[in-house]
Amino acid sequence: MKASPRRLTAGLYFVYVALATTAALGSAVWFRPTLTRAVWSRFGLAHAMPVAPDSFYAMRVAPLFQEHCTSCHGPQRQKAGLRLDNLTAALMGGKHGKVIEPGQVETSELWARIRLPPTDAKIMPPNSKPAMSLDEITVFKLWIAAGASGVVPVTDIRGAPPPIRRVTVAEIDTAVVERERAPLAATLKELQSRFPTVIGYESRGSADVEVNASLLGSAFGDRELAALAPLAERIVRLDLSDTAVSDASAALLRAMSRLRAVRLMHTKVTEAALMPLRTRGVKIYAEALTA
Repeated sequence: MKASPRRLTAGLYFVYVALATTAALGSAVWFRPTLTRAVWSRFGLAHAMPVAPDSFYAMRVAPLFQEHCTSCHGPQRQKAGLRLDNLTAALMGGKHGKVIEPGQVETSELWARIRLPPTDAKIMPPNSKPAMSLDEITVFKLWIAAGASGVVPVTDIRGAPPPIRRVTVAEIDTAVVERERAPLAATLKELQSRFPTVIGYESRGSADVEVNASLLGSAFGDRELAALAPLAERIVRLDLSDTAVSDASAALLRAMSRLRAVRLMHTKVTEAALMPLRTRGVKIYAEALTA
């Protein structure tokens, strides 16, 4: 007589399901630690760390994370399950555990990694990216030592090196520049041939023009300035010092709508001719002029 197969009781069934679910969730958390944060946040188990706008973290630490770390540990990419783009995630750590131990600098993995020699494969940031300066490393040390807080004011943490103001140079869109220069390009080239070294663009990224006629001295007068009339609306700086220019050029000077500064040392231009320029706020450099 064959024994009948054992049937699971309802209680055992739910026990097996619970164990299987726990195992699956444990595996997911192990291999995808970012899931932990998502689950904790979803059920309100993750307490968001407060961050004050005037805190040492917000003003000194977060910008360094943004500059050096978040390309690998940010919203789009989380190497080793670690995110450093917000304080809560940074303090939770990643796949291999916490990287910041508040108040304990020497046992914090973050501190250890940023101090590794450049040749070490585990250095943060990787040696393929710009290294942190000694001042930046000091900022992290002071922050962790003070408790890795998001609310401690920047004025309460002493000894921090002054922040370095980053200078960024905007990229020049050569296509846009060429398009702006195009209407007067041929005229400018012709005038540059007539007055070598006198006329040039204000900068590589500008269509505005600077004129230094002082190089020609008395050989440059009202007639020569009149030849520059096609460029009038693009001239932003004009040096007429020691030239033969006079009040006869007053109308042309007024037509230079972009003019910001003009030098008129030792010329025959009078104050009356320059009054409209002064009214517009043009900087005028000249000796005492007669009316």
